[in-house]
Order: sequence, then C-alpha cells, then structure tokens
Amino acid sequence: MHFSVGSRLHLWVVLAFLALGGAASGCNEPTAMPDPASISTDQIAVADGTAGLVMTTPPAFVVKDEDGNALTGVRVSIAVTAGGGTLTDAPSSTKSGGTPVGTWKLGTVAGLNSVTVTVGNLPPLVISVNGNPGPPASIVFVAGDNQFSLAGTPVAITPVAKVRDQFSNGVSGVPVTFSVGLGAGVVSSTPVVSDAGGNATAPTWTLGKSAEAQSLRASAAGFAATVSAVVQSDYNVDVRFFGPPMQPVASAAFATAAARVRGAVIGDVLDTTVPVNPVNLETCGITGVTTFQESVDDVVIYAAVATIDGPGRVLAFAGPCLIRGPANQPNRQTVVGVMKFDAADLDTLIVRGTLTDVIQHEMFHVVGLGTLWSTYRVIAGAGTLESRFTGNLGVGACVAIGGAPICPGSVPVENSGGSGTADGHWRETVFATELMTGFVTRPTPGFTGILNPLSAITIQSLADIGYIVNPAAADQYAIPGFASSDIRAQRNVDNSSEWEQLVRPQLELTRLGTIVAIRNQ
Repeated sequence: MHFSVGSRLHLWVVLAFLALGGAASGCNEPTAMPDPASISTDQIAVADGTAGLVMTTPPAFVVKDEDGNALTGVRVSIAVTAGGGTLTDAPSSTKSGGTPVGTWKLGTVAGLNSVTVTVGNLPPLVISVNGNPGPPASIVFVAGDNQFSLAGTPVAITPVAKVRDQFSNGVSGVPVTFSVGLGAGVVSSTPVVSDAGGNATAPTWTLGKSAEAQSLRASAAGFAATVSAVVQSDYNVDVRFFGPPMQPVASAAFATAAARVRGAVIGDVLDTTVPVNPVNLETCGITGVTTFQESVDDVVIYAAVATIDGPGRVLAFAGPCLIRGPANQPNRQTVVGVMKFDAADLDTLIVRGTLTDVIQHEMFHVVGLGTLWSTYRVIAGAGTLESRFTGNLGVGACVAIGGAPICPGSVPVENSGGSGTADGHWRETVFATELMTGFVTRPTPGFTGILNPLSAITIQSLADIGYIVNPAAADQYAIPGFASSDIRAQRNVDNSSEWEQLVRPQLELTRLGTIVAIRNQ
C-alpha cells in the first residue's frame, strides 16, 4: 500500500487525536449537577435570641434536589428582612450539611427578627426568631409623675414603673418594690411582678399630711427610679424670722409646721392690702417691724426664739396680730401673726422631742384656733367650767370619730390652766393627746404612734371660722374619753404651770383700709 506525504500527515493527526481521547471516546465526560428543588431550615425549631445581641447558635438551612439529597456549592443570597438586625459573614454558596446564615445580630427592639434565603427561582426561605428582652438594666416610671393631690389622699393616676433591658425593652417577671421617698406618705411594700411589657403598677400611693415634697421610689434588680407629686394648697404661709438668730433645728421646725398648716388649710383667703397707714407691729410684740405696709396672701407669721422669762416658766406666746376687718365679713382671718418662744426653754423641747409639735400647736393658734373663736362667736360658756365650742363642723367631726356622747351639740373646751390655756384649747381630760389640747404630750419609753395627733376636730373647727380645709390631712385619732387609762399611761403632760400665752387679735382693717386697734376681746 502506498501513502502520499499528505496522506501520511493526515493519518498521524487522526492517530494523535485518538490517542488524546478525542470525541470518539466518551468514558470521562463530567456529570451535570442536579437542579435545586427545595430550601428548608436545618433544624426542627430555631432557638430564640436576645434583642440587640449576636445569636449564639445561628440558624442553618439546607438546599436539596428533587430526590431529597443535600446539595453543596449552590449559589445563595441571604439578607435581613425583619427586626432591623445585621448579618455578617453570610455564605454565598451552600456547604456540606447545614449552611449557617452567618453572624446574625438581632435588632435592639424585642420582637420578630427574620432573614430571607434566596436560591435561583425557588420560593425564598424566611427564617424567623424572636428577640427576647435581655436582663434588667434600668427602671423608669412611665405613668403618674408630677401629679397634684390633697394632703392625705391618694394620687389620681396610679404610678407605673417599667423594668427595662439595656435597649429599653420591657422585662417581664421581675419583682418591683415601691416605697415612699419624701413626704411621709403611705404605700404597700408588697412587691409587684412586672407584666409582659415590663410594667409594674404601684399599689395605692397616699400622700403625706403636709404640703411638702412628695416622692415614690420603685426598686428592682438593683436599680431604682423616683416619681414626684405636689400637695395641693392655695393657702400661703409666709414665715419671717425676727430677733436673734435661731438654731437651724428651730427654723426647720417652723418650716415643717407651716407645711402642715398648708396641708390642712387649702383654700385661698381674700388677699389683703395695707395701703393707707403702715402698721407698727411692735404692738403685738414683733420687735423691729414698725412699717408694715404691703399686700398679704394669705398670712404672714413673724417668729422668734428670744428671751421671755427664763427657763421653766412661759414657754411661748402666739396668736393673730392683725386680722381682716368687718369690711371683709365673713372673712376675718389672720393677716399677720406672731410666735415667740423662750430661748431658755428651747433645748428642753429639743431633748424631749416635742419642739416641732409645740411650734405646730402655736401656729394653729396664729391661724385662729382658740384665738378667733370669740370673733366668730363659736364659743359658749367662756370663763366657766362649761366652756364649749359650738361650730357645727367641729362638732360634726367630733361625733364622726366616736364622740357623740362627748360632743352633744358642742365640743368640750379647756376650763382650767389659767388665762393662757382656758377657753383656747380642747379639754385635756377628754381629748388627752390631741395636738390642740392645752398641755403638751411628751414621749415615754416604749411609746409608739403619733405623739400629738392633729385630729379632724381641729381641722374642721377651722372651717367654722371661714377657712377652706382638707379633713384628709388629719392624723388617725380616737377620743380616749374619761376611762382611757391605757392611753394615759403612755403620756406625760407638762401641766405644772401656765406655760403658754395666747395672743388675741390686736388690730384689724377698717372698711376704709386703715388699721385700728380692737377694743373688745
């Protein structure tokens, strides 16, 4: 057989092609990848996470063919689609076994979080978890702040405290304890467990008896918050000091007493102006004030701690100096009053623990208890053993607290103790520890409770002389009566001498706005 050169070259090309596994050989042809048929999570249940934090175990997914075989190397796209979190290190293709979605940091707002996995034209897979609140990180009040209410009454809007995690999500199931901060109010100390939103509604919060700062504290898991309230009162008590400088404990006691008066007397009294002739207040023992000429809302009280008569004798004198005159009938309440305490007896009051009570007692005399009774004609039998208070509201208050046998139409008034005590106080033998009896109750070892309680009788008697009052400011008090040996055994009465002098009103405004002396007391 004969081959030309060209034919021989063609043959060598063919043989080389066959030797290299040309098209005539199909033994090593690669197998095509099956098409993805489904996407599903790689777990039966996906665990919840914590809002704002990276999931400890991120969820995974698997892509399968139509025979249910897991596929690797399939291109995927993954993105956050709910909850506002972030996703880093997300895979671009499937791995053998389950494929984690990446580092998933949930959104800071507790609730639903989702990522969506997309593979070709398959329906996207949405993987959702719940971002739960983290541990408590703070507590705040979300309702009930800056309210106004009368002394001794509950606030209108019950305060609500919220336990929050570091991202302000409410944390449920946390015990919250409420307690009174300022103002001597009342609230139950039984813990309240926060609800699903982290909220804990406070028990009833009753404000204190005085017009002073009030606050409520909520505590939980080592954190605390405070809400405040204001005691309503339109009665202004302007305390002004005269004479020698007094000890801070004394000036603080005057402020405390004024706040208690404002808790009990709440209505505005007719503003009064002294426009024509200035008043010389030295008439009432207020030294150094010879040109009083101003508008007053509602009472000005000049107070001093100075020498009176030495230790153990007259402790104090107090009462109205200037009152509103006939032109303002029936409003004849005090415009200017005076309170003076003997400096020689002050330390004794501090040691005995009665300083604040005594100052409170005297301040109510300035307002008018016992000192304006004759002006308003609500006292009968003055100067006799049958001295009685006849104001209807005071009598009603006595009956309301169990005093019907004692107050049949009138309230017993002190009929002993000298001119500074008789006819200006409630009767000691009947009312014993009440603040406005004529003798001070001192604490004794083992005594508990309110030493000199302010009763509703006292508060309502002020309504009988023209004031708008708040009976809820009264202390808890029961009339001991004549057979109260159990109560009397716990008190020690300073009744050895006439320790107090009452100042009856000395001056009044005329219909012309001038000041004149009061002749008949």
